[in-house]
Amino acid sequence: MDQVAAHETELTAHALEKLQAIHGIHIFGDQNPNHAADRVGVIPLLLTHISHFKAAAILGCEYGIGVRSGCFCAHPYILHLLGLSREEVKAVQKRMLANDRSNMPGMIRVSFGLYNTLDDVDALVAAFQHVADGEYHGQYIQNIASGEYTPIGWQPEYEQYLLWHKNAN
Repeated sequence: MDQVAAHETELTAHALEKLQAIHGIHIFGDQNPNHAADRVGVIPLLLTHISHFKAAAILGCEYGIGVRSGCFCAHPYILHLLGLSREEVKAVQKRMLANDRSNMPGMIRVSFGLYNTLDDVDALVAAFQHVADGEYHGQYIQNIASGEYTPIGWQPEYEQYLLWHKNAN
């Protein structure tokens, strides 16, 4: 387990260092890579100029990177971290009850596992940089009820993510 913890610390420290260089990214929690051993391999963050739902869709559809988006079953805490006033929280609740999550506040959560490598972290950071720079291929449409985005008129070339597919033929 010590090796597992050391691996997670290495990935987290590397990610924290690299992600901070992206303009428009806000990392929640301790951002110091030197403190990575004191936290778990989970990094909650926001890109300040794009919906967390849309950024998550782009990362998943165009880069094959799975992240979690939203309030992570911790709505009151996330809304507090985001600095929403009581009035803003009530407005969010009202919209959610009206089946409209289109402007639901939230974050993106990145997490690492045993199988992740430093190359995976570098790919994640590069993908975030592209999204932050507005460099993505698809047009995305939002489902108002869920808040989530899906691409329209564009589909990724999944074969590039599935190397085994080429070897199987």
